[in-house]
Amino acid sequence: MNGEILPIRKTTVAPVAGDIQFLLEGLPHAVAVFDGNLRLESWNKKLLNILDIPESFFRETRYLRDFLDLVSPDSPDTADTVSSQMFQEMKRFTSARDLFPVSFEHSLPSGRHIEVKGEILPDTGYILTLLDMTSRKKAENLEQNDLQEMSTRLEEINIHRQTMEKQAADAVQMAEELALAQNEAQESARRIQAILDAMADGLVTIDEEAMILTANHAIEEMFGYTVDEVVGQSLLFLLNSTFFIDQEDMIDYFDSLDRNKTEFKRKETGYRKNGAHFPVELSIREVHFNDQRQYTVLVRDISERFEAEALIRKMALHDSLTGLANRNLLQQRLDEALKMAKRLGKKVAVMFLDLDMFKPVNDLYGHTTGDRLLRIIAERLTECAREVDTVARLGGDEFAIVFTNLDDETVVTRIAKRILSKIQQPIEIEDKIHNVATSIGISFYPHDSRIPEELIRMADVALYQAKDDGRRLYRIYDSQMDASAKAEKEIEMDLSRAIERNELSLHYQPQLDTIDNSVVGAEALARWNHPVKGLVPPYQFIPIAENCGEIIPIGQWIMETACRQAKEWQDKGLPPFRVCVNISAKQFHLSDFTQRVEDALTRSKLAPQWLELEITEGMVIADKDSIIPKLEKLSSLGVNLAIDDFGTGYSSLAYLKKFSVHQLKIDQSFIRDITEDHDDAAITDAVIRLGHSLGLTVVAEGVETEEHVQLLRQKGCDVLQGYHFSKPLPVEQFEDWIKAHNERLYS
Repeated sequence: MNGEILPIRKTTVAPVAGDIQFLLEGLPHAVAVFDGNLRLESWNKKLLNILDIPESFFRETRYLRDFLDLVSPDSPDTADTVSSQMFQEMKRFTSARDLFPVSFEHSLPSGRHIEVKGEILPDTGYILTLLDMTSRKKAENLEQNDLQEMSTRLEEINIHRQTMEKQAADAVQMAEELALAQNEAQESARRIQAILDAMADGLVTIDEEAMILTANHAIEEMFGYTVDEVVGQSLLFLLNSTFFIDQEDMIDYFDSLDRNKTEFKRKETGYRKNGAHFPVELSIREVHFNDQRQYTVLVRDISERFEAEALIRKMALHDSLTGLANRNLLQQRLDEALKMAKRLGKKVAVMFLDLDMFKPVNDLYGHTTGDRLLRIIAERLTECAREVDTVARLGGDEFAIVFTNLDDETVVTRIAKRILSKIQQPIEIEDKIHNVATSIGISFYPHDSRIPEELIRMADVALYQAKDDGRRLYRIYDSQMDASAKAEKEIEMDLSRAIERNELSLHYQPQLDTIDNSVVGAEALARWNHPVKGLVPPYQFIPIAENCGEIIPIGQWIMETACRQAKEWQDKGLPPFRVCVNISAKQFHLSDFTQRVEDALTRSKLAPQWLELEITEGMVIADKDSIIPKLEKLSSLGVNLAIDDFGTGYSSLAYLKKFSVHQLKIDQSFIRDITEDHDDAAITDAVIRLGHSLGLTVVAEGVETEEHVQLLRQKGCDVLQGYHFSKPLPVEQFEDWIKAHNERLYS
């Protein structure tokens, strides 16, 4: 077979010039096709773009030498380069039979850097391809430790991959249709083979037994095997699969594919000839030839995507100074520990620590010494903790440890004593001896609370008790340390009557477009005016409402009230904008949630496009099978969907591509110190670029200064929200703010 692409789909129409041109235009690189006398026959528009030439250039008959004069004009400055000498040699020939295959890199006079490939078309002519490598060359020179530059490279990779995926799929489909006419048009088939061999992605065809029939040139480069070594082998020959047990298992998989779908994708592990493993994505399409079922399998190397996602996850979940877990990862590990403890009947402990006498060291000897000291403290804490525990740095000189799978609480108190002793040992940095100590607060599940946020709060309360008691000691949380338990119960009882007593209200915080400063949205935030306690802040009553179940009626009231208010503003003549409503996990997972959204829109008569529902990353990851239909239903209604606090959780491209979301909201914890903290700036930049590469709008919340505004605009953020523009306002004040803002904007 020699790697030729076999005809795999029936057709009664032979390829024509228009088919060839359509295929050329779908390729990701510039192409020029010459006949046997090296007269230019066909080309695509990317050729004009790379060479910066007008289309009128091709109105006259052109030959290979005319084309090469454009690519490499005679110049004493470039005469000694290898590529220029190669072009000069090629200009001497007048027949395709005299030419030879070439592959080299070349710099154009315009400064572009291109890869040049030339292939002989059997009995017909010569094909020349030019691939613009300018961006890739720039990317290769990036500093590996520069996270912000890595984000730029990540965006280029994602955009390039998506473009290549679509163009390669178009090329494969066209190749299948055109190759059917091999008997009628051998010349076209040979050209198609040359074009497919120029693809960056690997392509194989397999039969019903999953045996490889054909392979293109990219398979050789990707796996290290020759085409002859691959053809006749099972597809498993190229994979190190944990999904497919054996050949029969793979055959059963292909037999089970839904015949109503045109394409199937799955991730696998590729296996190179040298034994190396690498991640690949397979795109499988079923085709028929002479009443026989075959498959085309497009193989894409996704190593760079995996590495980029891993980098983003590490940046978002680890402390850059010490390498320990950060607050986000600590919260995730605590949630996981509590679930396991509930299932196994075990205990969990949360320990909070901060350093005594660290500030004088930092002030006297500088941040460099302070940072080195913190790294040493991190190492000592890790040595004291068990391997199954999570040690985290929360910021500054504050640390925390989650102890999981406990049978006896004394395990934690013994470790606490060990930490107190270990931390007090002198630390030598640059011939200077430093002495610091620590105070510790501890809370236990289930004795103190079953709620992760409460366990963290209780450990913090116990820490401050330890400081009050003289420092350099530990304290275990006791309910007498605060009166929060009683207050929580009172709030729970009062919340159940808050709606009927008309004690709840909504405040609105505007969201502004970074381009024209217009108001494009307003986030609805609940406020509770308690008859005795006065205005109760959301962070006090929302978590309690979540725990006791009152969040479901409260959440529905918020959504219906916000929809009615948005419609009322529109009826008053205010320019329309989206009203954004936060949805709780319990509310979202109700079986009739989508119907509740429809009812709120129907009763308020608000058009769906003016409602935006904000959900968290954890909510959509929890149960993908039930979440996807729900998100698709909401999206089909026209409701906008936003991922709130993005960057604090899973931050995965995979789920963003799978779910029907329209917007990302960067958590304010990253925005707060964006002008000073390199990690926060890099994470924010990466999220913006990732969001844009997926066609999503990106919102930054927590914008408090003009510096925030300018930096986020430079990074390409789409929408801004925060106290720099306005705090959350009651309805009447918000209306006044909108009118005043629009008057300034349009006057």
